Amino acid sequence: MRMRSVASATCAVLTVAVPALASSSSASSLSVSARPTTLERSFVSTAAGSWTATASMSTARAHLTATPLGDGRILVVGGVGESTTELYDPPTGTWIPGGTLNQPRWLHGAVRLADGRVLVAGGGSYTASAELYDPATNRWTPTGSMNVDRFSFTATLLRDGRVLVAGGFSLSGVQASAELYDPATGRWTSTGTLRTPRRDHAATLLPDGTVLVAGGFNADGWLRSAELYDPARGRWTRAAPMTTAREGATATLLGNGRVLVAGGGNPSALSSAELYDPASDSWSATGSMNAPHGGAAALLQDGRVLVADGGTGDVYSPATGTWTATGPMVYPYASAAAALLPNGQVLYAGGRQVKYCGEYYCDEPLADAELYTP
Repeated sequence: MRMRSVASATCAVLTVAVPALASSSSASSLSVSARPTTLERSFVSTAAGSWTATASMSTARAHLTATPLGDGRILVVGGVGESTTELYDPPTGTWIPGGTLNQPRWLHGAVRLADGRVLVAGGGSYTASAELYDPATNRWTPTGSMNVDRFSFTATLLRDGRVLVAGGFSLSGVQASAELYDPATGRWTSTGTLRTPRRDHAATLLPDGTVLVAGGFNADGWLRSAELYDPARGRWTRAAPMTTAREGATATLLGNGRVLVAGGGNPSALSSAELYDPASDSWSATGSMNAPHGGAAALLQDGRVLVADGGTGDVYSPATGTWTATGPMVYPYASAAAALLPNGQVLYAGGRQVKYCGEYYCDEPLADAELYTP
């Protein structure tokens, strides 16, 4: 497999970062000088919003997911070798223990189902297993396993309540396979195969119920290609290719029905962004971010889009097609998980920073968390 930059090379994470992350000292090896001071944590107001620190998680986590629950809390799952989970409570700004996973997971998929439970599947341990979280009992229970072990894939909730899983990386290589989870039966069934194998791609449910998959990476390199999944027929059809090849990009459905794809890498980090128009099956360039980002995106309550990582953030205005920088983030981490809170703020939690581990560079997971206020 081709080795890429640490910012997006999950293969590098698995081959060299796991030993460091698994050590008992990895979560606390940041020096005091690397932490923001009290002054640096102060509320900085800008036209595009500001960031403040909130309580840190009890466990450092990289390659995690953050899923909003029906009661407004945020369920955080994942971390290399990590089976614990946590819940962020917005009213108190604190974290409480979640149930324990049946298996450690990272680079997995997480989707809140129509009945309020959360499905978690796959992960970087090359597993096909899946399990369900019940907020009412704070417990995880196993459910049917996928047909293929995979990580760095996409998981999308369809209109009919099923979950579409597509692509990713497995023991047999980059995947073109796709499958559907039915919450009513707890079973997975294979569905149409992607036209192009891909991992670290983006997937978006469109207003008409189809799913757009775009970009990613495979043995041929970074991808511009895109395709559409039709749940009624269980088939994929080619869509127009993006203007720029990219993996690890964010994809956000806008209020006007178009899809904003931003950042990522190929292999250098990108600041460019583009829009997909389902009506014309076409892509067009839009304004570039003020800094390259992969990170995580959040659709704000006013219809703008926040993309942030590495200590900086940008907010996209669909009305003008331009980005405005936010105030500086409290923590300069990458690959954090983001979730919109009921009050309009955005929680960014966990992630990683790259450090030198003596003979190679590796990821150090972080427990830090902060809030973005528009």
